[in-house]
Amino acid sequence: MAPRAVVIGVGNRWRRDDAAGLEVIDALRIRVGESIALVESDGEPTRLLDAFDLAPRVIMIDAVVTGAAPGTVRRFTDTDLPEGMGIGQSSHLVQLYETIALGKLLGKLPNGLVLIGIEASDFDNGEGMTEAVAAGVTDAVGAVLGELES
Repeated sequence: MAPRAVVIGVGNRWRRDDAAGLEVIDALRIRVGESIALVESDGEPTRLLDAFDLAPRVIMIDAVVTGAAPGTVRRFTDTDLPEGMGIGQSSHLVQLYETIALGKLLGKLPNGLVLIGIEASDFDNGEGMTEAVAAGVTDAVGAVLGELES
């Protein structure tokens, strides 16, 4: 049976708060069934585009920089994603915004995309998220589960 949704956590475990999306995927592993594909991504565009093909519904989670308080969780869609908002700004080679735009252009997002962004503040080298972002991960898990129920 093909998955009904793919949830993609984007990040880098060795860049502090940038691990937030991957931590959400870890937490979801024990909470979702086989009808949901869970994917970890470093943000590389071609692998992300391939992941978009796994299911008709795409939910992504990533560390974002919008100017909000660290740990703030915000929901964006592919139609309201602010260009250049600093998604994963310190470790992704190509802005996620551009990859999403390319996915739309190629018809890989027929049902759109939801991005759950966790406001991050520390992209330095090293393990361990800041306390605020770790708390945001818990909120983001709830937001993803809510998306999957709708």
